Amino acid sequence: MATKADKSRLAPRFKPLSPAQETALTLYLAGQSDTDVAQAVGVTRQTCWEWRRQHLVFMAELERRRAEVWRQPQERLRSLLSKAVENLGQAVESGDLKASIELLKAVGMYGDGTMNAIFEQDPEVIVRQQAEAELKREAISENAYADQLMDLSRNPAYRQRLAEVEAEIRIRYLNA
Repeated sequence: MATKADKSRLAPRFKPLSPAQETALTLYLAGQSDTDVAQAVGVTRQTCWEWRRQHLVFMAELERRRAEVWRQPQERLRSLLSKAVENLGQAVESGDLKASIELLKAVGMYGDGTMNAIFEQDPEVIVRQQAEAELKREAISENAYADQLMDLSRNPAYRQRLAEVEAEIRIRYLNA
């Protein structure tokens, strides 16, 4: 017999999906629109939208079934990965310019240039950036009353905490 504590650890039980919702899932997986699904199952388009966007059990089941549908093709593609790398390598080695450019794109060295971006080089600026990021995670506002009064004065608590965090960061680097 389950105790009260055991029952509290059990997963919550949700009302099962209706036959209309089950049919809707199948139709969505087949690529049907809200309008098409609504007509097929006899509900409004708004109801279908709410099932997809707000009905927790429906949303979870739709994602579970989508994952099932996608799993097999993904595994097939993964099984071909080593062959694709081998083919691409051969094409690049033979001088194929298009293959070379595609390889550069795949590893992030072609196009936006972020792979070769040069970032901050001044350690003090990096310390400030890291400290400011920490204060943002701590939700300490730089401006004391900016949200309420549009007052752009610096928050003294922010300045004090920023100095503390910067000191902590410097100590970590000095002791490293």
